[in-house]
Amino acid sequence: MEDKSSLAKFGASKSLTEAAASGSAHGVDCPITDICSVNPESLGSGSEQPAQFRYLDISSINQGVIDWSVTRVCSRVNAPSRAQRVVRSGDVLLSTVRPGLKAHGIIRALVDLPLVASTGFAVLRPHQESDSAYLFHQLFGNAVASQLRAREVGSNYPAVNERDVEALRLFASSAVQQERIGAVLDLLDEAFQQSGAVIAKLKQLRTGLLHDLLTCGIDENGELRDPLRKNHEFRSSQIGLIPTSWEVERLEAVASVDRGKFTYRPRNDPSLYGGSALFIQTGDVTEAAGEVIFESTQTLNQRGMAHSREFPAGTVAITIAANIGDTAILGRPMYFPDSVVGVIANDSMSARWIELCLRRAKAKLMALAPQSAQRNINLRFLRPLEIPIPSLDEQQRCSSLYELLNQELQEELLYLNKLKLVKAGLADNLLNGHVRVPDRAMEVAS
Repeated sequence: MEDKSSLAKFGASKSLTEAAASGSAHGVDCPITDICSVNPESLGSGSEQPAQFRYLDISSINQGVIDWSVTRVCSRVNAPSRAQRVVRSGDVLLSTVRPGLKAHGIIRALVDLPLVASTGFAVLRPHQESDSAYLFHQLFGNAVASQLRAREVGSNYPAVNERDVEALRLFASSAVQQERIGAVLDLLDEAFQQSGAVIAKLKQLRTGLLHDLLTCGIDENGELRDPLRKNHEFRSSQIGLIPTSWEVERLEAVASVDRGKFTYRPRNDPSLYGGSALFIQTGDVTEAAGEVIFESTQTLNQRGMAHSREFPAGTVAITIAANIGDTAILGRPMYFPDSVVGVIANDSMSARWIELCLRRAKAKLMALAPQSAQRNINLRFLRPLEIPIPSLDEQQRCSSLYELLNQELQEELLYLNKLKLVKAGLADNLLNGHVRVPDRAMEVAS
């Protein structure tokens, strides 16, 4: 229990002081202006005018992360007319234009030059007793998001104004709790950024590995072939330089290539759905992003199955309409419509090898699609597609190496999603005062 006499812990505002006096140890709902001032400084308002400054606009921030590399240095002569908000260390930026995108930010320390933000932000400067990080995280909570949504004006370019921002209400914990809550949520954000950096690196490695596997392959010793040091092991082909032991074949020569189907109209007739048969469409394949897919967003009953076509587990699914060239491998038998093609590998082929070849060919397939309202390709483009063919043993070696790296990537993605779920569950409880951060938690964190 907080000491009621220690009003400084709750800050100097009347509402917070009353909360302490009445025994509200968790805090109080109050106007945002009890916690911070809104747009306290602007260029030309009497403050010292910097000769140069770094300009922050909304495109510089994505979900709380500032990309300093896209900011620019300006002077009063060449600065955009929206460059008006003077920003100091510790300030919090609330995006007033399309606030639903949550392009909010926090200035934890000044950079190389003074900062000036666009008028598309409201600059929030916490009072002395308030914590910047706590205020920053409040902007991402459901309470603030719903208030901003209710005040938005405009459908194509929704926005709120300074008066709307000043009308926001926040839950204000004690100063001690604000600092602790800000620190806990900062730690989670730091973990997000670290995990995101690992994911970006793994994706980069996967892209490089995919190129090497499909052009160089892996020899009997388990090593990637090197066309520079051992060029005698490579030969020219109609698809470029490939190992001498490889062949080039049309896709239809090494796999059956057939469209799905769904002949019934209207397609959304509910009497066709709700059975036990898995039914995937282009969106499911796109979301799978080359991975093995075991579930579907829709299922067919016996009536629906009669109008569609089933493909076995191990089939490579590739989209040919709208999202062209997206791939997945079926982990279970599934049905799909004619906007998806099923590629069933021959006994001499690995399904993963074919999927990797199709993934690499996506740009080529997209270029073949006629320009129309909804771009699409058909089997006359897909069946003749030429792909490299190593031995089945080498295909499996390549597939195993790909799967090893890809598994590491998927585990990191799963870890990041778990972190997001943890924060989503914890943040609102902390920010609404339902949960307090005890002393022990801060000891562990430190």
